[in-house]
Amino acid sequence: NEAKMETIQRAVLDSMIDDILIRQEAKRFKVSVSDVEVEGELQKAISRSGVPPDKFDAELKKQGTPRELYKERISDMMLRQRMANFMVTRKVFVKPEEVEEYYQKNKDKMIGEKTADFSIMLMPENLPVKNIYDQIRSGKLSFEDAAKKYSAESSANEGGKITGIPWDRLPPDMHRLLSSLKDGEMSPPLRTQGGFVVIRRDKMTEAKALSFQEAMPRIEETLRAPLLEERFKEYTSQLRSKAVIDIRL
Repeated sequence: NEAKMETIQRAVLDSMIDDILIRQEAKRFKVSVSDVEVEGELQKAISRSGVPPDKFDAELKKQGTPRELYKERISDMMLRQRMANFMVTRKVFVKPEEVEEYYQKNKDKMIGEKTADFSIMLMPENLPVKNIYDQIRSGKLSFEDAAKKYSAESSANEGGKITGIPWDRLPPDMHRLLSSLKDGEMSPPLRTQGGFVVIRRDKMTEAKALSFQEAMPRIEETLRAPLLEERFKEYTSQLRSKAVIDIRL
């Protein structure tokens, strides 16, 4: 309805104003985000999505978000986070006894995620795919060296390795494929739109109860989140109080 629409529009406008103010402050303090860093985050997002790199742009277009706009949003997010760390995070502390108390009260909920480590190699069709695959199987060529030399995947420089991906974020096809393999075992070349892909299962980490030391970073993040949000609102309010804002709607 109209009232809700006005509320949403105002919230979006306020967020856009905050972004402008934060950019101005970042410029004043010489805090920036490089194109290389944005591209790195983009490649991580592509890897996490489970969508083949050559199809990622098409998925973005379905959502009405061209790549350049998506990268702009990544840049704004990174700049916002960087300014938050610079101006706010260092001033927010969580007491050790609060972390300990939270762990004792929520110990049954402190369960780690099931994660998958795997290596992926995407080879164009013009390469001798079967020959490369046979060399890896025979031990004449390591998977890592083959990925660095032949793979068109974004993880090629790391030997195709992708680590710590939460199981729930992987698409069903990857679930079936990784479940059919043993640790260290690789799939046969699978045809995709971009060529042939070979996937090696490296390690599966099952969900398990976390010790206090393992849970500590998660608990600290949980306890700090509302404090950070409150401090960041105070920070943006201070920026607004010092700025001249002219809204013409």
